Amino acid sequence: MPNYYRSFGLERDPFIDTADPFFYCELGTLRKARERIASAIGASRGLTVVLGEPGTGKTSLSGAIEQALLADDKVVLGKILDPTFASETEFLIAVGRVFGLALPPRSSAALKNALKNFFFETAVLEHRTLVLIVDEAQNLSDANLEALRMLLNYHVPQRKLLNILLFGQSELETRIADRGNLGDRVDGWIRLGRLDEAMAGAVVDFRLERAGLAPGTQVFSPDARALLIDAASGVPRRLTMLSHLAMEEAADRASTLVNVDHVRAALTARGIDERRVVRVGIAAKRDGNGARRFDFFRRLFARR
Repeated sequence: MPNYYRSFGLERDPFIDTADPFFYCELGTLRKARERIASAIGASRGLTVVLGEPGTGKTSLSGAIEQALLADDKVVLGKILDPTFASETEFLIAVGRVFGLALPPRSSAALKNALKNFFFETAVLEHRTLVLIVDEAQNLSDANLEALRMLLNYHVPQRKLLNILLFGQSELETRIADRGNLGDRVDGWIRLGRLDEAMAGAVVDFRLERAGLAPGTQVFSPDARALLIDAASGVPRRLTMLSHLAMEEAADRASTLVNVDHVRAALTARGIDERRVVRVGIAAKRDGNGARRFDFFRRLFARR
């Protein structure tokens, strides 16, 4: 439904499925992660690895960091969104390209030397900070992980010439750890976990407020909100997707309040059995084990 959010008095879509910095909600864990990354970059300590399951906020955190770095004239930023390069040569050329260098196809050694010269000129002679962000880093080949290790060898006594931020899924940790020479160069491991119920509710409220919700206005009934948060199982992307579908359903039915039936329709649209959501939610609350409920949803979505 076009502009469904206007039915709720909102100025924009609060649950659009993009990493829009406008809706970046920096809860405690994200704030600590960003501060740790900023500290590592400020001291040019080299390699920082950010790990998380799909949908746990890696892209949002990366976008917030990128926005801050782009605002700093002393930072030179390069970003690789898809690191699936066929060879080390292609990867090294891509690293040069994101920093504005037009490196011709040459031997790996020649490309590394050209990058080293650029890094030295930028970091030492121009006193600027070089940062390379690699998204979906679990897709890096072994050869290109080794290439990154070699780039981290370039340093002066006080600092690394290049800072590298790798954002990837959990399997990246094992791959790096298995390469001892690379694992030893990791300055910081940052692991993004799932939201607890309070944080999930805070995310919903924050996004609605940013979208223009009037103070004191309610969009979700208490029961609908509880079911929505249970079904999202702590994954921000899933929370956003289900909230969007439930609000669209309410708007389609000319309702200005999202109730349980609207959330049920959203769950049905995603192939989720609401009765199983309730059973697992009740059992988890009885024994106080929220992890049990989240584990159920992890298995449920893995089957889809």
